[in-house]
Amino acid sequence: MKITRKLKIILIAILLYLILSTLTASVISFHKNVSKIFQTTVLKSIDEIQELYKENLQEQFESQISMLEAQARYFEEVNLEDEEELKKVITATKGIGDFKKIAIVNKEGVCTNFTGQNLSNYSTKTIFRETFLNAKAQISNKIELDESLEPILTLSYPIIRNNTVKAMIIGTLPYKTLKKQFSVSLFSGENYIYIITTDGNIILSNRDKNKSLYNVNIYDYLKTNSEEVNEEIDKMRKDIIRDYSGFITYKNGNENNIFAYEPIGINGWYIISVIPNSYIQEQRFSFSNLVIKLFLVFAITLGAFITILATILRRNSTVEKDNERLTIATHQNQSLIFEYDIQKKSIEFSGDTIFMLGVDKKTISADLARTEYFKRVHEDDISVLELMQDTITGKNSDYLAEFRYKNFTNEYIWIRVTGTLIRREDRSPAKFIGSINNVNAQIMHEQELKSIAEVDALTSLLNKSAMQEYVSTFLKEKAEESLCAMFMLDLDNFKMVNDNLGHLAGDKAIKDAAKKLSLIFSEKDYISRFGGDEFCILLRVSKDVGKENFLRLVNEKAKNLCLILREKYFDEKNTIEVSGSIGIALYPENGSSYDDLFRYADQALYYIKQNGKNGYKIWDNSLL
Repeated sequence: MKITRKLKIILIAILLYLILSTLTASVISFHKNVSKIFQTTVLKSIDEIQELYKENLQEQFESQISMLEAQARYFEEVNLEDEEELKKVITATKGIGDFKKIAIVNKEGVCTNFTGQNLSNYSTKTIFRETFLNAKAQISNKIELDESLEPILTLSYPIIRNNTVKAMIIGTLPYKTLKKQFSVSLFSGENYIYIITTDGNIILSNRDKNKSLYNVNIYDYLKTNSEEVNEEIDKMRKDIIRDYSGFITYKNGNENNIFAYEPIGINGWYIISVIPNSYIQEQRFSFSNLVIKLFLVFAITLGAFITILATILRRNSTVEKDNERLTIATHQNQSLIFEYDIQKKSIEFSGDTIFMLGVDKKTISADLARTEYFKRVHEDDISVLELMQDTITGKNSDYLAEFRYKNFTNEYIWIRVTGTLIRREDRSPAKFIGSINNVNAQIMHEQELKSIAEVDALTSLLNKSAMQEYVSTFLKEKAEESLCAMFMLDLDNFKMVNDNLGHLAGDKAIKDAAKKLSLIFSEKDYISRFGGDEFCILLRVSKDVGKENFLRLVNEKAKNLCLILREKYFDEKNTIEVSGSIGIALYPENGSSYDDLFRYADQALYYIKQNGKNGYKIWDNSLL
């Protein structure tokens, strides 16, 4: 049967009618469900954000508890009933971590701070009873006011002797320090969060940046501020008691807010994220208008596209095969191609973005990249973002950087980013185009080979040659920004341990000393073992600390070393006490090079070894 031209036109018209009818029905259905879609998307985003908040909060508290644990070890051998001895030891704990105050509380509840001053009695506080009862670290479930009327949160760690809690060490975190964790507002700045206890007591809130809200029952607070009875609040309260996660819609007059809640994993606390429902409706309205406009444009141009559809389909088969090969290759290599449109402030990706973004996204905004992904760059590598900004703004034309990036399994991986700036005719920046590659395996292998050559096998500290290289380079390139002190350390009576208790006991003494050095000094300091029982450390702090505070810190570190290095090693016949002798040289007073600092610190160490051992000496002209 021959198909006439008129019949062809009728068939094409019917096809266009069916296509347009189907699209119209789809758009209407989509329009009706778009609010639900946006709500689901927002809740998913809130869940991801809350996971980041939870991780940051857990890491902060774990770090602070670890500091208290390290400090508690100082007091295990201290006579807590001897006020002079207690005062001598506790004064060395001033200024640790983010704590405003470090203090010792005895079994009667008497609290003694780092100056030896007795503060308010703790025996009636819940944290006191739980610490002594459970013999574990505790975090207070309420915000309190300290002696200066500043709101604080108290952490505690038991001091145990003979399997009995004899006292506890407490540290107080300022409320403003905790609040900094939640200083970034997302969703156009309209959201805010609460941290609450299981019974509803508010610990933290960033609803009002200029005011503090704490020790208020959230359920009473919400009901007081609502003009109508809201059963959703009771639902949230019951869910939290049962340790459930979920969300509710809270009605306050004409305003509806979404409350999403889930446990943090600390003290039974919950995090509640709040976002106005009006935000979702505004986004829905904007998106719906965009969809309708796109639909109208598509409907007008559909007739033109239908004539070339057959050609596109024939060629598409080849293109799909090429794209499939490219997708497989980029997924296996974890590589991305990106294009940043500077004017539109949007970033488009080609490839599998899961290893970078945690989800498969093809387009994100520059604002989202800055608020959510740039903060995953390791703090020591943050300068790569400044170099990237220099390229985007036109100061540079090309960009190449390798840095550590925390992926969405919370592991740092090495990333290599290369890019080129594309300019307009007037030379202003237009686009930044480049690639992102996971080079973690390559760099980790290189670092492993380097580490083997630099690390002492017994202690995992730097060896002598690596120490000399790192310190010499630092003193030449960056020392002007810092105040430094070189510590030379020698274990007293170490040879007696080896000769009388054997080399295994000697190795244990060396390992114990290495661990104690890591407790006293920070990751920014260089710590090394020169061999035998000799250790060398370069303490580094910012010049902003000031000379007087720096000298006080050097003395405190030395005193703490002498205290913590005292250890007894024994077998069935022998008991040998090991201690530490320490010589110290200051930069630049005693020398500006590695060799000078080493020589003077070694002379100061020799002086201590010849004058009773178990002490420290800062080099001065009396040693000439």
